[in-house]
Amino acid sequence: MVAAGAQALAVPVPAKPADMALPTATTTIPAKAIPPSPAGSSTAVTQQALPPVVSSAASPAPQASAPLPTDKTAIAIVLQGFGYSDALTYDVLSRIPAPVAVGISPYVSNISDIIARAHASHREVYVTLPMQSAHPEQVDEGPHALGYGNSAADDQRELEWCLSRAAGAEGLTDASENGDDQPGGGYATSPDFSPIASAISSRGLLYLAGSAQDGRRTRGMTATAWIDGDTDAATLDSRLAALLPQDGKPAKILLMVGPITPVMIDRLANWLKGPAAQNFVVVPPSAFADSGISNDQAANLSPSNPVAPL
Repeated sequence: MVAAGAQALAVPVPAKPADMALPTATTTIPAKAIPPSPAGSSTAVTQQALPPVVSSAASPAPQASAPLPTDKTAIAIVLQGFGYSDALTYDVLSRIPAPVAVGISPYVSNISDIIARAHASHREVYVTLPMQSAHPEQVDEGPHALGYGNSAADDQRELEWCLSRAAGAEGLTDASENGDDQPGGGYATSPDFSPIASAISSRGLLYLAGSAQDGRRTRGMTATAWIDGDTDAATLDSRLAALLPQDGKPAKILLMVGPITPVMIDRLANWLKGPAAQNFVVVPPSAFADSGISNDQAANLSPSNPVAPL
């Protein structure tokens, strides 16, 4: 989810890429500065202007997914925090292959343009629902948050706002670049969220739950692994390597990665084209869609070496 500071993004997008700071939770996740990349570094962000996109309606939809493989692990990846920086947006679009999907905050001012760019590169888009976490006193979810303290009418109004921001997206999610803060008492785990989930489903949108503990009962998918993108290259390499089942048996993994950083883009791009890629197939998240997770499914969600949430 996105902190109230995300409102500062409501400025015109410059012709040249200009990084904007990622919003961070006030206490849940400490802010860590990304040091400038040295000249010639493989993690340097490509400083080029984004190509023009006419409109989201004119952009090609993500390609239909092929049947899931039976002899290889299927991995769906969602990069959370997409669209805050033109430079990082360009780097993702140019270096990370489809069908790796993206997650976008509804507070991003040029969201329709960002969705159009993602679709033009044949990626699915999941827009974050700002919802109160298990610790609402620690995290400000912004002026359009759903959850505790709201009436049913308030929640309906904020949901309609989020849906208007998510026009053209494949679905909504309770996860953000700050991680999954819904388990253990978050709003998405409460009975009050049921009408919200039903409204999302009635619009034909998928719902991407950040954790099996969310108790998803609507059509969509559930994340099985998280990787913190704001760390060093060696840690990222280690966590990516640990994703694949150690016994070599095919599995289904839905990986959430965030926030987007230059080093994360670099290490993910290398992993996706490295030797490990012979053992898996990348699929869009919608390839894992079901009508609602059961308790048996929840027990089998985590891979053999699960990655700790952000």
